[in-house]
Amino acid sequence: MIPFERAEFDGTIPARLRRIATALPQAEALVEDGRSLTYAALEAESDRAAAALSDLPPGSVVALVFNIGIEAIVALLGAFKAGIPAMPIDPAAPPEDVVGLFGQVARIVTAPAQEAWCRDHAGSTPVQVGLDAAAPAGVLRAPRPEDPAIIYLTSASTGPAKGVVRSQRSLCWHAGLQTRHHGYAPGDRIAHLSSFAYAGSTPAVLGGLLAGATVEAFDSRRHGLLALGRWAAERRITVLPVTPPVLRDLVAARLPERQEWQPRRIIVGGEVLRPEDVMALRDRLGWDCAVVNRLASSEAGMIAEWVIDPAALQGREVVPVGLPVEERSIAVLDEHGTPVPVGEVGEIVVSGDYLASGYWQRPELTAERFRPDPQRPGRICLFTGDLGRLHPDGMLEHLGRADHMVKIRGYRVELAAVEAVLCRQEGVAEAVVQAMRTACGDLRLAAWVQPVPGALLTGLGLRQRLASLLPDYMLPWRIGVFESLPRSAGGKIARGRMPVLSGTRPQGLPPAVPPRGETERLLAGLWSTLFELDEIGREDNFFELGGDSLDMLQVAAGLYERRSVFITDADLLEHPRLADMAAAVDRHADRAA
Repeated sequence: MIPFERAEFDGTIPARLRRIATALPQAEALVEDGRSLTYAALEAESDRAAAALSDLPPGSVVALVFNIGIEAIVALLGAFKAGIPAMPIDPAAPPEDVVGLFGQVARIVTAPAQEAWCRDHAGSTPVQVGLDAAAPAGVLRAPRPEDPAIIYLTSASTGPAKGVVRSQRSLCWHAGLQTRHHGYAPGDRIAHLSSFAYAGSTPAVLGGLLAGATVEAFDSRRHGLLALGRWAAERRITVLPVTPPVLRDLVAARLPERQEWQPRRIIVGGEVLRPEDVMALRDRLGWDCAVVNRLASSEAGMIAEWVIDPAALQGREVVPVGLPVEERSIAVLDEHGTPVPVGEVGEIVVSGDYLASGYWQRPELTAERFRPDPQRPGRICLFTGDLGRLHPDGMLEHLGRADHMVKIRGYRVELAAVEAVLCRQEGVAEAVVQAMRTACGDLRLAAWVQPVPGALLTGLGLRQRLASLLPDYMLPWRIGVFESLPRSAGGKIARGRMPVLSGTRPQGLPPAVPPRGETERLLAGLWSTLFELDEIGREDNFFELGGDSLDMLQVAAGLYERRSVFITDADLLEHPRLADMAAAVDRHADRAA
C-alpha cells in the first residue's frame, strides 16, 4: 500500500497521480477489453491530453463525451492536469438534459463513435474528436487544490440536470478515503462499471488510480449486465462497487464461477439497499466477503458508510448506511430546521470540509442548498434533499429523496416502504412507486415493476397480493409490469423516465363483458373516468380496478348528478361487481319513486 497521507487530502489529482506513477511505472493502471495502460503510459497519455487543452483560456469549461473506458479516463485526467474544469457527459444521456449546457462550455471533446451525436447537439460550440498529441499547445497552468476540477451533472430524475462543482481538493479527499477506509492498494483490481459522468464513479476511478490499483472498465450497455458476474470472475476483481439494481442483476445471473471466486469487498450505494439483497449474496452466490453500504452524493462525496453485520439486519426494512465518515457531521432536521427525535424521519443535513463549492452558474440554488452551519461558524451545511432517520446508536438509515414522501388521502406515505413490500413479492426484481395526479385531481400511487427473468407477473395479480399486506391508502392504484426499467448513467433507476402507464384494460383481467342497460352503461362511464381506463365490463370488480371507499363517494356523487339517485357509498360498497352495483342502484331508485 502507498499511504494516502492526510496532507494529500488538500492536494491535487495530478500531484498524487505523479507520486503513484513514479513509484509504480510498470504496474497496470487501466484495463478495458484486452487493452491496458501502465502508470507510466497513463502519465504520458494524460500529459498529451492536457497539452491539447492548454490553449483554452482561463475560466473555460470543457465537456467530455465518452463511453466507459480508457479514452474517457485519459481525457478526464488531461483536463485535471490542464487546470480546465471538466464536465463529463454520458453519450446515452437524453439530449434535453445536456443541449442547453453545450452552449455554455468552451469546447466539446469526444470519441469518433460519438462525434455525430455531439455535432447534432453542439450548436455553435466547437467539437474536437480526440485529444491529439499534435494539437496546438499553450502553457499548462498547474492547478491549485481549491480550483474547480469537475462539474458533475446530477441525475435529471428529480428535475432539470444541475452542475455540481467539485474542486481538486474535494476529489483528492474522496479518493483518499478509499485507501484509508477500504485498503485500496497495488494489486487490487477495482471494477469501473458506471459512466464517468456519474459522481459515484469517483471512488472506483480516482480512488483506484490514486492508490496504485488497477481499474478495470466494463461497459454493461455493450456487454449486458448478465455478463457482469462472468467478467468479474475472469478478471478476478477484488473490489466491486455496485448500485442495488446491479447487485440484484449479479445475483440473478447465479453463475457457476460463484464457488471459485469472490471479491474481497462489495461497496453498494446510490439507492436504498434491502436486507434480502445482502442475504442473497450468501444464500445464492455463497459469498461471505465484506459488504459495505454507503451514502454519498454529487454535492458531498461520501457521507456515511457501514461494513454490514448480517446479524444486525434482523427485523429491518432497509439496510442502514452507518456512521459519518471522517470530516462529516450529520443531522436529521424537520422542515423548520429543528433536529427531529431519534427514530423520526427528517431531511439529512451534512456539514464538514470537502463539500462541493455549489452549483455551476446557479447562485440561487447554491444559496438554498449550501447554508452556513449555525453550530460551527465558517463551515457550510448541505441540505441534501434526502430523507433519513437516526437510530439510538447513531446509525443513519437512508430512506430516499424527500420528494419520495407524499400524502395520500391525508396519510403520510414513504414510497420506499411500498417499494420494499413490492420487491419482496415472488418474481419481482425491481419496483418503483411514485405519486401521480389522476384526471379527477386525486393524488394516487402508481407502481412500475421489472420481473426477474422468466417470471410471469401481471399488475392485477400483484395488486391482489398487496391488498392483504398494505392499507388502502398505500395500495398502488395502477401497477405496470415492464421487461426492464430505465436506468441512469450510474446504474440507478431513472425515476424521471418511467414508461407511460397505459389506460388500456389491465393485464390479467378477463375480456370485458359489455355493460347491459342504462344503469350499467352509466356506471361503466363513471368507472372509466375514475380509473382512466378505456374499457369497463359488467363483470369487473371495483376494488380490483384500484377503487377504495373514497372513490366510491365519487361514484355516489356521479349517480346523484346524472340520475338524481341518492344512494350512499356504503350501499355501493356492498356490491363491488359492476352488474351487481347497477342492480342495487335500480332497486334503490325504484323504492324512491
